[in-house]
Amino acid sequence: DIKGPFGSSDRNSSIFERLRPDQNHLKTKALTQMKLLKYTLMSILLIGSTGTFTSCKKDPCKDKNCENGGTCADGTCVCAGGYEGEECKTQVRSKFISTYNVSESCPSGNFSYQITISTSSSGVDRVLISNFGGYGAAVNASASGSQLSVPNQQVDINGNSATFSGSGQLSGNILTMTYTIGGGGSSETCTMTCTKV
Repeated sequence: DIKGPFGSSDRNSSIFERLRPDQNHLKTKALTQMKLLKYTLMSILLIGSTGTFTSCKKDPCKDKNCENGGTCADGTCVCAGGYEGEECKTQVRSKFISTYNVSESCPSGNFSYQITISTSSSGVDRVLISNFGGYGAAVNASASGSQLSVPNQQVDINGNSATFSGSGQLSGNILTMTYTIGGGGSSETCTMTCTKV
C-alpha cells in the first residue's frame, strides 16, 4: 500500500474526495436558499400589491360637480339652502313658480280666485305670492323642499292693516295652504286648494 500525504492509499478516499464538499449537501442547501428567496419575493410582491390596491380606492366625489355652493359627501351632493337636485342646479322655489286657480274655504265663506307665485329678490329660497287670500295683497314666503312657509307679516289691504301667516305643501300640481288673517281685533283661518294653471 502506498500511503499518500494524508495517510490513506485508498483511491476512493483520496484527499481530493475528502476535501471536496458533499454534492448532495450543496444541492440541498442551494434548493433551500432558492425556496427562501422565492418565498421572500412572493411576500414582497403580495404586500406591495395589497398596499397598491388599497391605496387606489376611487374617490366617489372626484367626478361630482356640486354647484351653487353644494358640497360632495360620499359621492352625493349636499346642496346649500335654496337648491336641490343631483348637482344642486335647481332652485327649490322653481317648482312653486306658476299661476294657480284657488278654491278657498273660510269660516266667512267659500271663495274662488287666482294667485301668482313668482321669484323674490330677497333670497334664492324666497317667493312672492300675489293676490294672497283673494285680497289683492302680496305676501312673502320661503320654500323648503315641497313646503312653503308664510312668516307672520303685516300687509296693507285697501288702507287697512292685516296680518298674514301660514304654510303649505305642494304635491304634484296641487298646493294646499292654510293661513290665518288677522285685523281689526278679529281673525280667521282659511284653507286654500291651489291648482297650477
